[in-house]
Amino acid sequence: MKDYRPDDFDFNKTLGEISAEIKKPNILVCGATGAGKSSVVNYVFGAAVAQIGHGIPVTRGITKYQRADAGVVLYDTEGYEIGTEKISKYKANVEGWVNELSNAANNPSKKDETSHDLINQIHEVWYCISAGNKRVTDMDIDVIQMLKAKKLPVAVVLTQIDNLDAEELEAMEAAIRNDCQVEFFRTSVAADPAVTAALQDYLQWEDLIRWAIDHLDESLREGFISALKGNLGAKKRLINHKIIPLYTSGAAGVALTPIPFSDAALLVPIQIKMSLHIMKTYGLDQKLGNLSSLVGSVVVSESGRLLAQTLSANLFKLIPGVGTAIGTTVNTVVASSFTAAMGYAISEICFRCATAVFEEGKEIVWTDYFNGENIAGLMAEWFKVSRHG
Repeated sequence: MKDYRPDDFDFNKTLGEISAEIKKPNILVCGATGAGKSSVVNYVFGAAVAQIGHGIPVTRGITKYQRADAGVVLYDTEGYEIGTEKISKYKANVEGWVNELSNAANNPSKKDETSHDLINQIHEVWYCISAGNKRVTDMDIDVIQMLKAKKLPVAVVLTQIDNLDAEELEAMEAAIRNDCQVEFFRTSVAADPAVTAALQDYLQWEDLIRWAIDHLDESLREGFISALKGNLGAKKRLINHKIIPLYTSGAAGVALTPIPFSDAALLVPIQIKMSLHIMKTYGLDQKLGNLSSLVGSVVVSESGRLLAQTLSANLFKLIPGVGTAIGTTVNTVVASSFTAAMGYAISEICFRCATAVFEEGKEIVWTDYFNGENIAGLMAEWFKVSRHG
């Protein structure tokens, strides 16, 4: 197969292109001063998504937080203090801004940045209520009902539940259920591990994330999932069901007219971009500056060798539909199957790395994971599973 060198590939540019292609959901975060909005955002997405001082005011009382390399856009409402004059302006500010955004998005004659329909609408609202206040205020109810009337998906995030006993928590939940009539989720980011452990049966972080994903348009889910801190299972499912198939289709397109094996290097850029996309989804692109080039180098050096081994071992014959299309050419089934196997291998390696780094806090040697032996073994595993699946 013709040589394809890692130096021929611009990894940073490709990562930038991947980020630009991901549609980002807009999440409006509401609540009173001290409701724990920042703690919720930091817990779900990580502190880097919404850093204090890095927001852009978009109108009075509304701040936009957006990072080029993050998959979500957050709109944070300025909190109000119960019993102050700000409380009377809070609902009006939020409602006025939501109306303005909605009108612009639905008005094709406007050419400003808010006129791009789905991209610039609010896609869901997280309304934070602190359990420390031990009550749901009339303002909370009014704003939630107003947002619901505008057909926005709204969830109440009940924060700081470590401040309540079981009876008080039940009373607050009843108030949210009866007066707000929206789904709610119990949360806490208590610094004391013993407190967090004691609350495990009550905390609903995973339920909140599932609700958020379910209420997003399909085209926006990748951005949200890739922005999550942790949640590696959700990321793995996204990669297997959406990202890898995207690139296998691209590989099949290259081989729509069967290409000589010597030209199979045409698949390598697709496989490198797929690998970088997978790595970014797991958040590994932020962990080590040269990890992308390492992954790319492994893909470049191993792709041709592994394809030759796969052809010689007749592994493609294990896949229904390949038939006798094996030899000196690469057709659509061969190209897509080989790319799918490569995607599975890279995803599994990234999953193991992300588990070790993010969940177990380990310092790892990247080459222990990203090497030809591991990729070859996992690709062989994929072919065996495909045969039986």
